[in-house]
Order: sequence, then C-alpha cells, then structure tokens
Amino acid sequence: MNESTYAPHRQPFLYLLAALVSGILADKFLEPPVWSLWVLLIPSFFGAVFFIYRKAHRVTTLGLLLGFVMVAALLAHQEHISVNDTRLQKLFEQQIITASEPVELTGVLMQPPEPAPEAVYLDVEAESLRIYQESLAASGRVKLFLATEDAQTAREFQELKLDYGSRIRVLVRLERARNYKNPGSVNFNEFLERQGYDLKGTIKSPLLIEVSGRASRNRWLAALFHFRLRAMQAIDARFEQPVAGTLKAMLLGSRYFLDAETSERLRESSTFHTLVISGMHIAIIAWLLLNLPFIKIFRNREAKGFFSITAIPRNREQTRRPHLLRVSFAFMVLWAYTLMVGLAPPVTRATVMISVGLLAPLLFRQAASLNTVSLAAFLMLALKPALVADPGFQLSFIAVAAIVTLAIPLVNKLKSIGEWRPSPIHPHPPACSEWLRAICEILFWDERAFLREMAHSPITFHLDKSPAAIRLNRWRVQWFIRWIFTLLITSTAIQLMTLPLMAFYFNRVAPVGVMLNIFSGVLTAVMMFAAILVIVLGTIKAGFAVPFIFTVQLAHDLLVHSIKPFLNIPAMTFRVAHYEGWQSIVYAVYFLPLGWLALMIDRWQPVKSVGSKQQAVGSNESASHATVYDAQAKGQMRLLARVKPLIAYCLLPTLFCMIFVIIHPPSKLPKNQLTIYFLDVGQGDAALVVFPQGTTMLIDGGGELTYRKKQPAESKKFNDEAMPLTALDQDAEEQETNYREPGFAVGESVVARFLWSLGLTDIDYVLATHADADHIGGLSEVMKNLQAREAIVGRVVSSNPEFDKFVKVANACQTPLAILTSGEIFEIDGVKIEVLHPQTATQAQEKANNTSIVLRLIYGSTAILMTGDIEKNAEAALLNSGVNLRAEVLKVPHHGSKTSSTDAFIDAVKPQLAILSVGERSRFGHPHKVVIERFLKRDVKLLQTGRSGMVTLQSDGATVQVTTYAP
Repeated sequence: MNESTYAPHRQPFLYLLAALVSGILADKFLEPPVWSLWVLLIPSFFGAVFFIYRKAHRVTTLGLLLGFVMVAALLAHQEHISVNDTRLQKLFEQQIITASEPVELTGVLMQPPEPAPEAVYLDVEAESLRIYQESLAASGRVKLFLATEDAQTAREFQELKLDYGSRIRVLVRLERARNYKNPGSVNFNEFLERQGYDLKGTIKSPLLIEVSGRASRNRWLAALFHFRLRAMQAIDARFEQPVAGTLKAMLLGSRYFLDAETSERLRESSTFHTLVISGMHIAIIAWLLLNLPFIKIFRNREAKGFFSITAIPRNREQTRRPHLLRVSFAFMVLWAYTLMVGLAPPVTRATVMISVGLLAPLLFRQAASLNTVSLAAFLMLALKPALVADPGFQLSFIAVAAIVTLAIPLVNKLKSIGEWRPSPIHPHPPACSEWLRAICEILFWDERAFLREMAHSPITFHLDKSPAAIRLNRWRVQWFIRWIFTLLITSTAIQLMTLPLMAFYFNRVAPVGVMLNIFSGVLTAVMMFAAILVIVLGTIKAGFAVPFIFTVQLAHDLLVHSIKPFLNIPAMTFRVAHYEGWQSIVYAVYFLPLGWLALMIDRWQPVKSVGSKQQAVGSNESASHATVYDAQAKGQMRLLARVKPLIAYCLLPTLFCMIFVIIHPPSKLPKNQLTIYFLDVGQGDAALVVFPQGTTMLIDGGGELTYRKKQPAESKKFNDEAMPLTALDQDAEEQETNYREPGFAVGESVVARFLWSLGLTDIDYVLATHADADHIGGLSEVMKNLQAREAIVGRVVSSNPEFDKFVKVANACQTPLAILTSGEIFEIDGVKIEVLHPQTATQAQEKANNTSIVLRLIYGSTAILMTGDIEKNAEAALLNSGVNLRAEVLKVPHHGSKTSSTDAFIDAVKPQLAILSVGERSRFGHPHKVVIERFLKRDVKLLQTGRSGMVTLQSDGATVQVTTYAP
C-alpha cells in the first residue's frame, strides 16, 4: 500500500498546527491553571527525549505534540495577562476611563487619516491621558471617528494637515465597541481587539484636535501609506461609484466606500470574498509578477558599473540568476503590498504561503501544499493566538485546506486515470468504471501527444480511448472543458468546507456560489489587471486608459448582477439559522466526514503501481519471505476491497445528513406559555412575542437614527491651558454623529441573528408601532432575511423614507400589509390582544411618537402593556378614553424619556415590572432620572436592556418569570 500523504513526516506542520490550536482552545474554554500546564509540559518533553533513545518514534511524537499543546496554552494565557497597567483597555476596565466622561488624549497617528464617505478614521497610538487635570501615562491604540458631513468641518480638518507620525491632542469620549447582549449577537469588542485596538471614540469636531509635533516614523511605511492614498485618489478620478468603491476594497482594502447594493448582491451569490483582499487577490498579483514578460537586470562589465537591460535568455544556466531576481522582486512587492493594506489575516496567510512556495525551490525543497498552509497558520497563531477566533482567519485557511485536501488530490487522481498509458510501473488499466474512465479521458487524454510519441517510438501500439476525448483533443477545446471542470471541483470543495462557517457567521448558504465563484474569480482578475492599467496609462495619456475603463465597468456589472437570474430560485441562495452555545459543536462534528472523505481520496489508487514491492523484497529478503509477504498483502487487499465500498456507501449519507443538520437547525421556541423577548438593540425597540402554540410576532426591529451634529463654538477649541471637560455638554452629545460600524445594520446583525439563534427562518407577524427609524428600520432588514406572513402598521405615513422602505421591502417579499386601529380585539393561541392606540382623531395633529400602536396582551390573569414611543399627550388620550390599562408588566414608553411615563399613566397601569428598552449609554439621556424616580417610589422593579441585556418574560397565565441575558 502507498504511504498516506498525511503521514507526520510528510506534513509535520499539520500536526504541530493541530497541537497549537488545541492548546489555544483549551486555554480559551477550559482556562486551566498555569501550574497544571507546567506540570504536563515538563514530563512531555523529557519523556520525548527519553523515548528518542529507545527509538519509540510514535511515543516520542505524541510526547512532543502534547508538549506543544501545553506551550500553546501558555502562549494564549500570556497574551491575556500581558496587558500592562497603562494600557487603555485596563484603564477602562478599572473605570479610570469611562464612556460618560471625555478625556484629553495625546498620541501619535500610526497611519494617515483613513478617508470614508463624509468621515475620516484616525488610528492613534496613545502616549498619555489627562482626566480632570490629572495626567496619566497611557499605551495602546484607539480608533477615532470624525464626521466631515459639511464643507466647514471638512475644511477645518484639512487645515490640520494630519499625517502618519503626527502627534495630536484630542478631547474625546473613549469607549469599548458597542455590544448587544442577546443570543446570536456578535461580540464587537473581540473584533476591535483582533484589529489591534483597545478602545474607540467619536470626535465631535476638528476644533477639538490639536497638532503638537511629529514623532519619528518609518520612511518606507510612509511611502507605502502615501502610495495607497494616491491610488485611492486616482481611482476616484477615473471611476464613478459604485465601481470606485469596489476597486478601493478589492485593490486597497478600504471597504468604507462599498455600495450597499453591490455588497448585498455579492453576499447573496456567496462571492463577497472578491471584495475582501484575500488569497485570490494575492495569487493574482503573484501570478502577474511571475508570469508577465520580465526583463533581466545584470551587471555589464563593459559599461563600467552601469546596468543594462536585455531579454531573459532561454538557457537554463543563464536563467538561474534572473529567476532569483524575479523571485526576490515578487517577494518584496507582495510583502510591501501586505503591509500597505493592513496585514489582515487572509492577506498575511496568502503572502506567507506564496513566500514559502517561492523560497522553497531556491533552497532545493519542494513546498508541499498542505504543509505550507499549516506552516502559514502555525506562524500566525504562534505570534497572535487570538486569531484562532477570527472569522477571516478561519475562512481563509479552511478554504485553502479544501483546495489542498479535496480538490487538488481528486483532480490528480482523475488525471492519472485519463492520462494512463501502459508503462513498466503502471502496466494495468485503471481500476474504475467505464463511465468514469471515459469522463477522465475526455478531460485529460492528450491524443496528439500520444501520436507524436508513437511516431518516434520503436514499438507502436493502439489504445482504446474515448472517441469524444480524441475529437475534443484534436479540436483543441479540451483545455477549456478541463479548466471549467477543475474550477467546479475546486469551488464545490470550498463551498463544502466553508459551509458551517458561512452558516454560523453569516447565516447564508448559496449553492449558486459553486458556479458563480468560477466567473467571479475571472472577473476579479480582469478588474484588477484592467484597473492597474487604467491608473498607470492614465498618468501617461488619458485616452490610453479609455478601453480599460470600459473593461472594468463591464466586468463590475457582470460581477454584481450575475446573481439576478437565480434570485427567484429558492434553492440557489437562502438564509439559515445557526446553533448557539454548546450546540455549536455540531459545526466541528461536520468536519469529521469531510476529513474521512479526504482520507478516502488520498487512499484511492485507481492506477496501481507494480514492481516496487517485489524489487524491495527480492533484494533484501529470501524467496520464502517474499511469498509470505505477498500472501499478507493479498489478504489485506481482499479485506480492503470488501471494506472500502461499505465505507464509501456510509460516507455520502453521513455527509448529506451533516449538511442537512447544518442548514436546518431545530426550532428552540418555547411552547405552552406566553414568552416575550425584549431585545437589547441600543437606542430603539424590538420585542419578539412567542405565543403558546408557537405563533411569532416581532414588535419593532430597532434601527439606526441619523442626525446632523452641532458645531461647537470657536471658543471651545482647547489650547495649552486645557479646555474644561464640561465643554462637551448634554445638548452637543445628543446631536453628535455616532461612530459608524462599516456594513452594520441592527435589523440583520442583531435582531435577525437572534431569530436565527432560535432556529427561525420565517416569522408570522412583524409589527411596526410607528415610523421612527429606531423602531421600523430594523424590520425592513428582518423581512429581507426571514419570510414574514404579514406586516402590520398603525397608519400609512407619507414622505417618510423609513416607512417607504418598509412598504417596498414588504411588497418585494410579497408580504401583505395590514393596518390596526384602536378598539380592535383579536386572539392568537389563546392570548387576547387589545389594540388601545392610535386613536383616529389624533392621527393628523400628533407627531410620530404619539401615533404609536399600543397593545395590551392578556393571558389568563396576566396582562402586558406594549406602548411604543407614546408621550404624555397620547398617555392622556388613553386615560381619557377609559380603556383598561392595568398590566403586571409595562414596556416603558419612549425609552424612559422625560416627556413620557406621567404619574397618572403609571398609576393607571400599576405595573409590578417595567422594562426600559434603551442602550447602556443613550446619547439622548434616556432614561431620564425623573422617570426612574417615578417608578422607584412606587416600588416598581426596573430592568434596562442596555444594562441587563435581553429581558425574557414567560407566563403560564397565572405567574410571570423574568430572566436577563447579562448577569
């Protein structure tokens, strides 16, 4: 039997990587004490040394791997505790820095300001802080956001002339990333930390920034950063949106300018990776560097030290030196590009892999594919263990692992079948079915090369090959079919291997991506190459670039709109639910049948090799020993011949079952009780009502409020005497433009992910209490991603962008729209629902808040009042109408604003529990302290979603149980 490709001595870094990952995960989930790690580490290494002398190689290997597991756990532990006392992260944890109070931060820009639409981002390495006139040493990095939405602000920022190395003082509130305390919500703190930032903040005005000098900087990095900015300007000068935004993401790693439709279309087609600089982009650049016509630069003795240029010669001895120069040039360009775009995990992985692949032949070594992938991952994790939890890192390496463990080995096996011709080593025809042999010959049989060989061979013979293969080879179209087939196999392998990650992180499965990824790779290469030509030729003469501009635009349109023909086919692209908590182990189990499949492909030998065993036996053993050897080998072969089909028949059903389990998680909805989940959506409302028989109703979906920011007065610009910290007053805070998370939407990233965590892919009712963005905005995203049976509103609103979007999405999803009015009473699963508001008489004269739908849910002896954003006028109208407002649980109106929750209203409701749906720190000052006092003096228990996380109410009709997501 042939030796496995996955033997430890052939792929050593595969096993070292497995040990490293195991140690990091052990530290993350088990948190073992350090002394226990040392207790296991020391015997492992000493035991390995002992067994080396005993020549017990397997025990030695296991001891070394166990030692590496302990070392990895220690590295991960050290990464956690290496935060020194001056780090901003620790200062925030100790509440020396608080999100409610501004600080004066002094630091150095680590790169030029990053442009974004009507905004800039500053990457600052902290040096010191001043808090209430007290100066503190500080370290760590912060990411600061500044909105430049008006011409005056943009002009004031430009006058600062900030650049890489600028030392600045800025007055700003620092905080951690905004997290949402619900099942399924992404931990943005971890995301920010993986990017290397301790905290983030929003700068209100350029007037709060002061340049205080320039620190030393790396000239080469400065040149790379400036080149990137000039390239972005060149793209803006030659292309319009959305093409310019796509090229900035694809070539320069800036995703702030991406068009929303472009992003959505590529996510639907599972080709969004074309917009994220990854292995494919690095591979394209490397191919261009290594395969375009190059020149040879060498020392010309006759030119007295000057360099002359000539074409690369064909002679092997003469090309050894130019090959080294070409590889060195490609190596330097790739790493310079990687530094320029920010050392993101996919880019670094690809560059490390290609670097190993380039350098290995120069050291007379062959870079094994799987070993190279493992080496790249090993180096990155050894330097930064936290990367193991990074989705980009995981997707990047899993996709490449799919290529090197499934796609390439399978194609090579099929190629050996298609190319087979009798030889001393392979005298027998392939052991496979006729139809498989015919397919392989169509793809790989080279009839023209065989005829040329026969023309010069002393022995001629004829092979019975597929007539179709012979014709296709003669017509010279075989290469195209083979290319398409190879890409299909590769794309299918990637889709299979990344399926659990796509389901868990993005809740999307796109079988259409198997086909579209083939074309997206080609179109990406065309766009990149043509865009580079446009930038280069445009500097010479604008007319030279025109054909390539058209090429980029055409390729972009094809890339973005290629999904449209498949959107109406349900199985082509769809959203899926995901597992939470301990159940997410199913994603790890999914890889077991895939590993099984990889081993079977590796063990499959369709073309048998003969002679090697007999020669080895004949030269080293007697004839009798050879006979015994042959008998044993034949017995093993007979056993394998019986077992392998059984294994193969079990493998496919197992794999299909795992795929089904991944894309169809079971529903986790509670039954036989009324359950309401009040979600933490920051500034906004969202509550999922699950009725006793499983009917679901989503009341509001959160959303992002947008507003203009106030300009601080010129006198508020601080100077050397230090501006008072009270300069950032309450009114200014309420009008600031908030820090923007690129591509973030509450409806999809928070609300929909919570619904998916329950196993839901559809919902019965979505209800918008009113048309404010922080209530109705998220519902549009939910309806895009989960099928809703009916959409409900209180009234039709005109000239409201959020409401218009809601109606448009409902129509596109073929969701009927219903209107509720006060006085309606209906029942769902035994729960009585009374519609108390809005009243028709007040619709025309009241603002949006006072037109909110108010519902009273009655189950047995329990009542719950859902109030939307009503204010005191609507509360008075409800009191005057004489409706029964009595309820055990009250959703506090308008997030606890001082304009709501009047004493008379609270007395009429008489709640035992009041739930505030508002973030931990509201820029509007919610909940107001006066409102809190009103509830507390009546002994009403208060829970705030931003502090307690998701609040869950469960009632059996007689009692109410309350739990919170955060402790």
